[in-house]
Amino acid sequence: MTSLLVVITAVFGWNLQYVTFDFEFEKFFPNNHPDSRAYQEHVEQFGYDNDYLHIIIENENGIFNESFLKNAAKFEKSLINIPDVKNVYSPLSLQHVIKSPTGLVIFPLMHTDNPTEYHLEQDSLRIFGNPFYKAAFSKNRKALSIYLNHAHFNDQKRSERILEAIQLKGEIYEIPSIRLVGKLSAAGVFISYIQNDFGKFLIGSLILSFGLLLLIFKNFKSALLPFLISLLSIVWLFGLMGMLEYKINLLSSLLPPILFFVSMSDAVHLMNALKKSSGHGKKEKIKKALEIVWIPTLLTSVTTAIGFLSLLWINTEPVQLLGLFAAAGILIAFIITFTFGLLMASVTTYSTNQRIIEVPNSWLGFLIRHKKIVVLACSIVMLLVIPGITKLKINSFLLDDLPKDSQVRQDFEYADEQLGGSKPYEVRVEVADTSLAIWDKKVMDEIVKIEEYLLNEYPIAKVQSPATIVKYLNMANNGGLNENYRYPDSERTYLQIRRLKNRIDPKRLDKLVTEDGKTGRLIGFFPELGSHETDQRNQKLIQYLDQHIDRNIISYRITGTTYLIDKSHELLSINLLKGLLTAIGVIGVILGIYFRSWKLMIISLIPNLIPLIMVAGILGWLGISLKMTTSIIFTIAFGIAVDDTIHMMSYYLKDKEENAHKRIEKTFKHAGSAMLITSIIMTAGFALYLFSNFGATFYLGLFVSLSLVIALIIDLSLLPLLLITFKKNAK
Repeated sequence: MTSLLVVITAVFGWNLQYVTFDFEFEKFFPNNHPDSRAYQEHVEQFGYDNDYLHIIIENENGIFNESFLKNAAKFEKSLINIPDVKNVYSPLSLQHVIKSPTGLVIFPLMHTDNPTEYHLEQDSLRIFGNPFYKAAFSKNRKALSIYLNHAHFNDQKRSERILEAIQLKGEIYEIPSIRLVGKLSAAGVFISYIQNDFGKFLIGSLILSFGLLLLIFKNFKSALLPFLISLLSIVWLFGLMGMLEYKINLLSSLLPPILFFVSMSDAVHLMNALKKSSGHGKKEKIKKALEIVWIPTLLTSVTTAIGFLSLLWINTEPVQLLGLFAAAGILIAFIITFTFGLLMASVTTYSTNQRIIEVPNSWLGFLIRHKKIVVLACSIVMLLVIPGITKLKINSFLLDDLPKDSQVRQDFEYADEQLGGSKPYEVRVEVADTSLAIWDKKVMDEIVKIEEYLLNEYPIAKVQSPATIVKYLNMANNGGLNENYRYPDSERTYLQIRRLKNRIDPKRLDKLVTEDGKTGRLIGFFPELGSHETDQRNQKLIQYLDQHIDRNIISYRITGTTYLIDKSHELLSINLLKGLLTAIGVIGVILGIYFRSWKLMIISLIPNLIPLIMVAGILGWLGISLKMTTSIIFTIAFGIAVDDTIHMMSYYLKDKEENAHKRIEKTFKHAGSAMLITSIIMTAGFALYLFSNFGATFYLGLFVSLSLVIALIIDLSLLPLLLITFKKNAK
């Protein structure tokens, strides 16, 4: 058996090298959802709207500076040579077009080759007097945005190469300041925080837990057993993940603390049973210990695994994999505990006289004497926190988990404040009347309504659409004057513009209209408003379009990465809570069957529902929104906290003592001791995460620690009183 365990551990240990990190936003989109299917169809026609990077170059002395513009133009031209870069667009290379009697007159929007004082002044007047041009410039006129379109890939190394190449070229061409806003920069910093927290806090948890075990057991061998069980559980699970080439993302990075402390709980309960066992000789002590903890530990492992398997009902790959691997890890921990743990126990001597942390003998008497106060205190606290639940709302901000001093977060905020937005926005339009095409005036009249609403009512600072092209061509057709950048009213003027459009390179239009001319898109960028506010604005947009757009001419749909991310957060948050309720129901049924009493089932759930209700109320009072990374806390907290309740109730019901008070005292002495040890270690371990600068990790540590403390208090106060009351009623 020992050889087999060593071989398995070696195999999984070898595969740890294949564990990699990932933060691909698209994987969080719900599978088979109508919006997801529509997005995939849209991607096939227009490509991924998230494969972009805004390169914001900044000069404190202003944009219209001779040396800055010369260097900026060279910098922009060099970007296309970077591997994986497909296209580069910016006002630095944009041309201003004017129709004249002799033909089209084309000249640079910005005279970067010969930026004389006269040219700089004229360029500035033309740009900032035109909404189409000025959208690429900051409000303070100190920065401009270069739009870079890159290949679609999920390889972080390729992302890093692009970012490094841009920074290097910035140094070569002496660009004073570069801000990078897009998926590449955001994903990179998220992965960086996940990697740092993953390693830092895992090592910290290992050191802290072993130190606490030594302090509690005052014996190296006693401390080593639960520590090694937890360590082996992590090696086996992540070795399995490496073997299956599963990448660690924002959710799966939560697996180490979950598995570490669940496996620690199994091991500590086994250790405690071995120490408290009354048998003579090692074999008899092990046998007696197994009689105490085997079934309860199996039950806690199964119920906790079921809690996480409930995540399989959520139709999103990262969430499903989190549930699957968490459940697998919990069962792995159980197997290791009762194989490796028992092997070590068979060769280790445990002192039954050694004093460890125990519930004070006077505690039960105190509870009975102050029963009404205990119940009243619980009731008052619940009455205070429950109203907070009504204040909870689902809301997510893309970079809210990053610290405020993060350069990436500051770059995105700069884009929001100075350039009108950092988040892509996308509306898809399709011709409903097959006899028409996007460029027909009837269709364009409807598209203009959408664009004008987005620009003026939503509002989105910069929008590009087929209607934008028409406005631009109307300006070119009328002397290139800024005041003529508008949609033409007459059919005659529109026909002139349409003929002029045919003289434009089709490649300039392919990102807005499909080749068959039946589908178009409106794209833009808007600031981070939060998913709640964005959803409200989207609802108003849909209401407006339903009332003002002729559906016999075009159909429309909001789509794109931003829309799907916000939608995913909303659906995930709701489904995670639904999954939790499902898990509670399933676990309740299992406990009811095990305890053979529906009253005991209710009693077993109360100590674990109260912490969840209290945490939800506290979240509401603190104004912390529900999102993917906070909603998952409830599933984790319930899955871990329910273990101690099951162990305590199992020991209480197995004991043959007729007197309920004495039975509780014996339960405190045996199961209560293990509960205290596991709760101290788990709370301290999760509290380490409070030192993280990453919001998701910080809130995990804060609220799981809080729920564990509340669960322990309820288990040691309200639960004994409920069990005593049940015993009296049973008689």
